Amino acid sequence: MSKTGKVKIRIKSNWLDYLYILPAVILVVTFFISSIIYTTYISFFDWNGIGSKIFVGFQNYISLFKDSNFLISLLNTVIWVAASMVTSLIIPFTLAALITRSSGTKLFRSVFYFPATLSGTVGGLIISSLLSTYGLPALLGELTGNTARSNWLNTPYFNTFLMICAGVWQGVGLNMLLFIAGIRNMDASPIESAMIDGAKGLKLYTNVVIPIIKPTILVVMLMTIVNSFKVFDIIWVTTKGGPYRTSETLAFTMYQESFGHGKYGRGSAVAVVLSLIILVISYFNIKNFLQRYLRARMIKTSKKYKRL
Repeated sequence: MSKTGKVKIRIKSNWLDYLYILPAVILVVTFFISSIIYTTYISFFDWNGIGSKIFVGFQNYISLFKDSNFLISLLNTVIWVAASMVTSLIIPFTLAALITRSSGTKLFRSVFYFPATLSGTVGGLIISSLLSTYGLPALLGELTGNTARSNWLNTPYFNTFLMICAGVWQGVGLNMLLFIAGIRNMDASPIESAMIDGAKGLKLYTNVVIPIIKPTILVVMLMTIVNSFKVFDIIWVTTKGGPYRTSETLAFTMYQESFGHGKYGRGSAVAVVLSLIILVISYFNIKNFLQRYLRARMIKTSKKYKRL
């Protein structure tokens, strides 16, 4: 330990350590980084996937931000991410808190986790069956005496809300398990001390439990954000982006521009914009997590050296 009180930690490395991760590095470089480079390259061209490429510079990006369909897609994505992030934190954490304090948890865990085992396609088919013309709208029409047939999935913007609810329903189970693991693995001494001081119920969780499991909350938040940005299958099965492209997200617009309209340059430009948004959000979240983790490790190491 130095005179300034800073702890110096020496990390011994061996070339064999790098050899172990070499296959993973090769796979990432071959299939991930090369794809990013090629997609970025294509985004500067006007190309239909077959003929010659025509260099257009930043024209694909400029035309995107002038396109009302792209702006609606961007707005839908932001709404989807914001709504999913809030609900996918509050609902799973509440369920995890209730389950960890009750008996018969295996049954409840299985019930709430079951939707997470379904693919987005299966979830979309379930939603389509329930909310289309002959599903729940028809049943409510019979009960209220309204004979007019309605399809909620063809109602602009309301269908986006319904698909967000379906996505949250599918994601609650996994997030709940992560929160249960975080609550059960945390140190019990701060909770016992807080309970002795009179903390209980909501006050105990907001002032003690939540600060302790912040790393778990960060992981759940990051997973939810990334999954919300790349949502595609449930939209394809339920609305196909309609009506009039009002329920598209960036991932769906990327597919439509590339494979639906044959504009691979514009599709690649959408992919680059989407990747940059995810990269920026992930960077700040991971940076915050690493700072907290390293600060905690330094404090723990400092205490260890002081005892020596």
